[in-house]
Amino acid sequence: MLNLLQKNCRCSVTLRNYFATYPVIARMQNKVIIKHEENDSRFTFSFIYSFKNNSPGRQFNLCRELEESSVQFVQRLQTNVSKVITKHHKKKKDEDQKVCARFYSDKDRFVFEDIETAKDLIYFPGIKMNLNGTDYDLVINPPLVEEVKIAEPILSTTFVYPFKLKTKFSDCQKFEWFVKKEHKEKSERKKIRLDSPDESDWKKLGEGFLFIPKTECLGGQLRLDVTPMYKDISGDKVTALSTSVVEAGPDARATISRQFRTREFRKHPYIRVMSYNILADCYAKKYDIFPQCPPFALEIEYRVHLIVNELVNFKADVICLQENDRKVYDYDLYPVLSHLGYEGEFIKKGGEVDEGLSVFYRKDRLEKLESKGVVLCESLQEPRFGHIWEKIRTNEALVERMMLPTSAINIVSFQSKDNSGKFLVVGNTHLYHKPDANHVRLLQAEMCLTELQLQKKEILKKHPDAEVGILFCGDFNSRPASGVFKYCIEGKIEADYPDWSSSPGEEVKELTLQHRFSLGSACGTPKYTNY
Repeated sequence: MLNLLQKNCRCSVTLRNYFATYPVIARMQNKVIIKHEENDSRFTFSFIYSFKNNSPGRQFNLCRELEESSVQFVQRLQTNVSKVITKHHKKKKDEDQKVCARFYSDKDRFVFEDIETAKDLIYFPGIKMNLNGTDYDLVINPPLVEEVKIAEPILSTTFVYPFKLKTKFSDCQKFEWFVKKEHKEKSERKKIRLDSPDESDWKKLGEGFLFIPKTECLGGQLRLDVTPMYKDISGDKVTALSTSVVEAGPDARATISRQFRTREFRKHPYIRVMSYNILADCYAKKYDIFPQCPPFALEIEYRVHLIVNELVNFKADVICLQENDRKVYDYDLYPVLSHLGYEGEFIKKGGEVDEGLSVFYRKDRLEKLESKGVVLCESLQEPRFGHIWEKIRTNEALVERMMLPTSAINIVSFQSKDNSGKFLVVGNTHLYHKPDANHVRLLQAEMCLTELQLQKKEILKKHPDAEVGILFCGDFNSRPASGVFKYCIEGKIEADYPDWSSSPGEEVKELTLQHRFSLGSACGTPKYTNY
């Protein structure tokens, strides 16, 4: 239960790369912010106190036990403030100032001697604090912004958005964007600023989680104001400033022309699907495979803005991504797409790399039933793949090769919200990449199709009359003439197919594959798949 005692706080605070257990309080606010998580035995007690004239004040923070005696809590509060004041006065050679904290209430009869614990004190109706003549309201669990940055670099005509946004006790936020010309680069501050920006220096550009700086913003610094809210209650506004200026984005004409036909979402009975290998950061510079690409364009901080543009503007109902860094999923893609009505599922591939597969879907079109991730090499010896294991287990070189790739499949099952009798099973995978491994990719494709078939059977057990569609997406590292493509489309691969012998010493013998799906390529076989 949230106890929110103050409405429409209009103060602001500038936040730069800051995160702590304690909230950040704007300057000169006569209130105490108390954070108490449900079922937690401790609480935090934070406020600003100015002990000298014309001072912006200093924030004090306590973290105490709820069951601590009220007397001991007040003594600790006075001691903490007194230590800071005494230290200041010794430097200035001023007289010591005594600290007196007094609690009272305007609502109910309040007798401090009757209050046994700190919990009783902070939860007393209408409780207030007077600290050396300064009165404070006690506010428990107001909406808070604990951390926020602006995603950088900032490119014109490309989406910019809040980065690493963390809130507490908030169910929605208001986002306001501003630009300031003649920005001067400054070193990163070590401490948070507690003053409001000079509004005369800034021009408001718009509102919303996503914002596109126009060319007239070039060279300007951006500012983002975030106001956290819970129902009809607004918390303190928090301001994030960009550390760089708006730069010119890349030529977007090719992108715009590709997205000309996707300006609107599809409507029932159609869905639009997007599959995209977005190149994990750990591979972008590890191999010298992009000599034509300038180094700055390989930086994930640069690329992710262009990726977000693609994902948002293609207006897909289902998005399947490969080589999705976990940090990119957590801090960029999921926050942006969730604000646009998508939900997402991420699974990590096997091995030590922190990248994997993700599936996003529009919540107003599809209801998720189940999702799971399968790392193929870890499942090879399980009974459902017995027909594969029986044929390869005596070939040590082949078994070793099959255990090397960290390939996985992310399977998500849906029920249509437009037609409850229609279901969809989406499989998203990234098959092994080595050029001499057509046989490995064929085996991996069979494992993926087996998983999809089992998932379809599970749905039909619960919904015998259902119509279940299969959507098999991914980066198959295969050409149209490959065995993987032939098997998916035609439904069968004979034991003598050439791909079984793509690597000497690892031949797959006496294995014929067959599946029951009727699959077709959604986009045919284009001449180029990248450009």
